[in-house]
Amino acid sequence: MRFETKAIAILTATLVVGLSAINFLSVVYLKMALEGTLEREIDMAYKLYVLNRIEPPEYISIKESPTPPEGYRVAVYTGRHFIFVKEGHVEGRLKGLAISLLLWEVLLVTAVLILFRKVVINYIRREKEARDIMNILLLALTHRIGNFLSVQKVNLELLEDSPQVERLRESVKGLEEHYSRTLRVLELLGKGQGLEPVRVDIEAFLKKILRSFELPGGVKVRVRTSKAYARVNPVYLEILLTSLIENAFRYSKSRVYVRLCGGNGRPLLIVRNDVKEHRGGSGMGLQIVRFTADKMGAKVRFRVRDRFTAVVVF
Repeated sequence: MRFETKAIAILTATLVVGLSAINFLSVVYLKMALEGTLEREIDMAYKLYVLNRIEPPEYISIKESPTPPEGYRVAVYTGRHFIFVKEGHVEGRLKGLAISLLLWEVLLVTAVLILFRKVVINYIRREKEARDIMNILLLALTHRIGNFLSVQKVNLELLEDSPQVERLRESVKGLEEHYSRTLRVLELLGKGQGLEPVRVDIEAFLKKILRSFELPGGVKVRVRTSKAYARVNPVYLEILLTSLIENAFRYSKSRVYVRLCGGNGRPLLIVRNDVKEHRGGSGMGLQIVRFTADKMGAKVRFRVRDRFTAVVVF
């Protein structure tokens, strides 16, 4: 079911249920009010009839005989006169008021649904246009990166083997893996997938990402993990874990520590590394971590002293 159809169906059901409850209370109140009004009309009509011989309205009949006219019922006996009321009088007036109320509500609901549908469709159209522009920009960027990687791979093949060339090859290899992951994400988004939270094995994701990183020389890594699951968007999870691990490896001096705790509570991830004297960097990686954590409903904390520590609670 399309989003706008689902939204209109939910709104319609909400309005119908809400107005039905209001209508029920309104009808009960109106019936009580009409019955009270009829009692006052009967009292006034009887006084006018006895004192001034003014005939009552057609729905009220006053007689000394206990036999009611056809279509009337006894309402009051004064000791001398029987006062009859036309059957269905209150119900008839109540029905007329209820029909008027229903017609106004139908007009109101129709107008609200038309306006809501127009707003929702305009919003979805604008969101789709913005998403399409973003997709085109991302595709153009990834296309340029792909061309750059192809050129650099050719250049590396032309160079002689040396430690520097090998490091360049590893850098290109890592960039190529990130490029491939980005293309897979774009492909999922283009199919409308990867947008909803699902139950994810965080440990499997973490180990897969750790395997894709090459450690700088002399850096020791210690990893301790346990089974941990969370209902999150897997695209956001991969971006968050990749950004955290990449930040730890890039700015580590000699040690990286990764700890994933599962258990019965919420999963907890700790990433810690010592810090180089000249860290550099723009801080964009940590901003990405904060953004993706917020989108996932996770909590993230950073602490920088002699070591850098990041804690994520899923």
